[in-house]
Amino acid sequence: MADQITVSSPTEVLELDLDKCNGYGNCVLAAPEMFELDLTSNLPILLKDEWADDERATLTAAVADCPAAALRLRKREG
Repeated sequence: MADQITVSSPTEVLELDLDKCNGYGNCVLAAPEMFELDLTSNLPILLKDEWADDERATLTAAVADCPAAALRLRKREG
């Protein structure tokens, strides 16, 4: 099973798959209010437990900019 971290908005979930992440830091550049790079592990740290729907465009850019495809946005279930 992948080492995965999730955070959500009222309508969507952002998934970060740490097994796929190569520490490029593109997510930090695209969404610095959501991500920070851990200097020891070189893996992203999520700075928020939740995000607002109006932050979606920034997170979509972070997902698109991830060369390792370690980020994914999906509809929230339920």
